Parts: sequence; C-alpha cells; structure tokens
Amino acid sequence: MALTFENERVVYDPEEELLRFFAVDGVLLVRCGISKAALAVLEDGALSDPDEIVTAYFRNSELIQDIVERKYRAHRFETGGIVVVRLQDLPA
Repeated sequence: MALTFENERVVYDPEEELLRFFAVDGVLLVRCGISKAALAVLEDGALSDPDEIVTAYFRNSELIQDIVERKYRAHRFETGGIVVVRLQDLPA
C-alpha cells in the first residue's frame, strides 16, 4: 500500500531546519521531513521565510514524497523514527 500524505499538516521547525509533514500507511502515522538545505537545492536558492519553505515543499512535493516512500519502504529512519529527505537523497 502506498503512503498517503497529509498536506494540511506541514510545519517548518527552525531549530532543526526541517520541514515536518506526515503520511499514513494504513493506520500507522509516519513522521516525515525534508531538510531546509535539500529544499534550497530543489529551489535553486536560499529560502529565508517559513512560508517560502512550505511553498517550496508543495512545488516539489511529488519528488519529495517519492523519496520518502522509497526510504520508508527501505526502513531508512532517523532517530525517533522519522523519515527525512537530506541532500544526499536528491537525484544528481
């Protein structure tokens, strides 16, 4: 079963420099994120405002969600069980 992403719960965490969002796998809630650095690369520039960061996520959501899905299926979780898209996860 594919992950179902919840677009209404997307929040930028400035302390972690991480955009947090959620997906559902059946009845399981999957915590997800993408680093600000990875989003900046996808947008070809710096992102300074939290609203810009969220907008960048939605512009690139198909790619980001595909990467999250692959990492989730491969059980590539970070501390705390979150699936995070980092720079090294982006296509070259």
